[in-house]
This record gives sequence, C-alpha cells and structure tokens, in this order.
Amino acid sequence: MSEATTQDAERLLERYDELWSGDHSKLDVVAESISFYSPLDEVHGRDALEEFLHEQESAFPDGTVETDAALVGDEMIMHEFTWTGTHEAAFDGVEPTGRTVEVAGMATLTVNDGRIVEDRTYFDSEALLAQLGATE
Repeated sequence: MSEATTQDAERLLERYDELWSGDHSKLDVVAESISFYSPLDEVHGRDALEEFLHEQESAFPDGTVETDAALVGDEMIMHEFTWTGTHEAAFDGVEPTGRTVEVAGMATLTVNDGRIVEDRTYFDSEALLAQLGATE
C-alpha cells in the first residue's frame, strides 16, 4: 500500500471517530448505503445512522471514541477502540443512571471510494449493561 493511501485511511478513521464523538459535520465519511452492525444494533443508510447517533448522544451526551490501535488497508480498516460516556437518558431500555461507562471494542470498517460502506463493531454488550447496573 502506498504511503498516501495509508495516510488517507488513517485520516478517514480519525474523522469517523470524530463523527462517533458527536461531530456530525463528519457524516460525509460514510457512504449513503452505510451498514452498521453491533451486538445491540443494526442500522442501514446514512440517514438512519445519523438518527442512531443522535439517539446515542441523547443517552450519552459526552460520549467519545478513541482509537487505541489500527491496521489499515486499501479497502479495510480494523481498529481497537475505547468508548466512554455518561448515561444521562434512557438507553436500550435502561433508565438514566448518571454512571460513566467505558467499553473496549474492535471494529472492521469496509471502505469504498474513500467512504466507509460497512462497520462491523464488536464489544461486550453484557459488560456495558453491567456498568449501567442493568444486569444481576
């Protein structure tokens, strides 16, 4: 892979983290046909992803994503991340707790024409719900 391609992919990932951290001006990093999959959700389309992000930001208004490590390729980016946020509104049926949560995860991003077309995110959803006090 060329150095320019690596830099482009790294910048794309940086902008994607910024999108997930609340900067909706970065929505152009995803394709109109984006598909997002996680242990708790499945979303298809840029408009649906934006709506999903608004819902998540309502529940965790200070939510941020930080990439801890990444491998980039021409059509794929894999990254380990840490997501943190304070639970201020209902989320996945759990009423607000005021608790700050931290979740480690990994995502595989598929890239086409400089935009993310698919995001397969993996994290321990039970650990997240436990931090919210929603499990026994």
